[in-house]
Amino acid sequence: MQKTKFLITLFGLILLGLSGFVSCTFENEENYFNQVCDTTNLVYNDLTYIFTNVCASCHVSPDNTPRTGITMGNFEQVKASVLTGKVLPAIKHEGNYKMPAGQAKLSDCDIEKIEAWINAGMPEN
Repeated sequence: MQKTKFLITLFGLILLGLSGFVSCTFENEENYFNQVCDTTNLVYNDLTYIFTNVCASCHVSPDNTPRTGITMGNFEQVKASVLTGKVLPAIKHEGNYKMPAGQAKLSDCDIEKIEAWINAGMPEN
């Protein structure tokens, strides 16, 4: 009986020790699921799910926006808003404004995509 208890305890300790070697060390969900954030050849249409579904819920029209100069209703408005220099710092949570307001920060991948699109000259299609 004592030999069985000893073997069970030993087996448990071995499993516990091994779990330290295979434990999760990923810093975010994208790395955990081994997804690659593709930031190549992005155009506006690749990002409309962010601008339309997230940003435009508040920044919908020039007459109805919580921050002057930031409107996300269509390509021209998004481009003009980005050119103010206020959008990227806000979505990166740098400075006083942290967007999207009242929601979780955009994923690192979405931020990387927007930044890559901006750096590529904000191509429409």
